[in-house]
Amino acid sequence: MIDLDYTFFIQLIIFLSLFVLLKFILFDPYLKNLKKREEVLIGYKKEAEELRQKVDELSRQFDEKIKAIREEARKDYENIKNEGNLEREKILSDARQKMGEIIEKGREDLRRERDTVLQNASKHIDEISSQISERILKGRKGN
Repeated sequence: MIDLDYTFFIQLIIFLSLFVLLKFILFDPYLKNLKKREEVLIGYKKEAEELRQKVDELSRQFDEKIKAIREEARKDYENIKNEGNLEREKILSDARQKMGEIIEKGREDLRRERDTVLQNASKHIDEISSQISERILKGRKGN
């Protein structure tokens, strides 16, 4: 059998006093620091999650703005392209019209020159035909 004597009680008192002393000096501050550390980590995790959500939101907004800007740039490009095509067609139309006017003026000038040449030629034809007639008549008379 185990014999309980007064040393057991002394050891129990020493153990309990050491436990109480270590509890206040070592365990409580350690557990308190551990709890603070956990609270700080939880705070950092919450802050990190909030920042991640902000980054996701800003990224989404950025993507939307980029998409809108690209769409606007595409529309501007189409408008500029259409305006350029219209301007090109206008320039071509004006050039065709001027070319038609120049051609028509050239034709008119050619008609006038032809008429002038024909008039001059008809005068010369009359003179040449009279000269030919005279020579023919002189040739018959001389025979």
